[in-house]
Amino acid sequence: MKKKKEKGGFLKIFIIVIAIIVIFILGIVFWQKENIKAVVDATKYSGEDIESQIEENKESVEKELEQYNVSGLRDFTPEEEEAIRKGTLTVEEAIEKIISESNNNGELKDENLPENNSNVSNIGENGEDKVSQVVSEYTVRLYSLKATYLGKIGNLIDQAKADYKGGMGASALMSKYLSRANSLEKEADSKVNSLLSELEKELNSLGADTSIIGTMRKSYESEKTLKKSYYISLFNQKK
Repeated sequence: MKKKKEKGGFLKIFIIVIAIIVIFILGIVFWQKENIKAVVDATKYSGEDIESQIEENKESVEKELEQYNVSGLRDFTPEEEEAIRKGTLTVEEAIEKIISESNNNGELKDENLPENNSNVSNIGENGEDKVSQVVSEYTVRLYSLKATYLGKIGNLIDQAKADYKGGMGASALMSKYLSRANSLEKEADSKVNSLLSELEKELNSLGADTSIIGTMRKSYESEKTLKKSYYISLFNQKK
């Protein structure tokens, strides 16, 4: 009788342990789902294919911007992003370039473009102008944030490639750089979410449509996964 109880108790503990292991593994898989997809896509698509998908993402945001009377305000080109990543184009220069082009198209005015703590609710003279200028401002701020992290990622890639060429093994590379990459991603996510929350509040205060928030968030998440695929494909290239 005692042996049966002991056997039953051991079986119960064994089942609990197995259940915990399964839950833990599923949790890791779910948490890493985006990264796994990025790795798969990096082997599935060429760099050109990935860039094409990224451009489609950008176009979806630009179309949505037109619904807010914001046209002529573009995202960075692949060439500009590469220059930012490699450090040959600074964040300031990149932002100045797209703002200058937008100004030439008559869409943005220097005095209406973002400073870090500008009061966007006072931009423009009527409701429609306010909405347009608020959306313009936050879009440029998001582009600025993107450029900043492109530069940081570029530095990280350069360091990792230098270590790889110096003979560092895959395990050591993962140990050294995975946590840094995750930290950068969380930092970027937090800042993007904060900016989108601010934009949503501003639009709500003006009684404006907030559909662009979902478009921008979806575009950011999708582009982030595509960028990971692109950077994975870049790692083994001699750049």
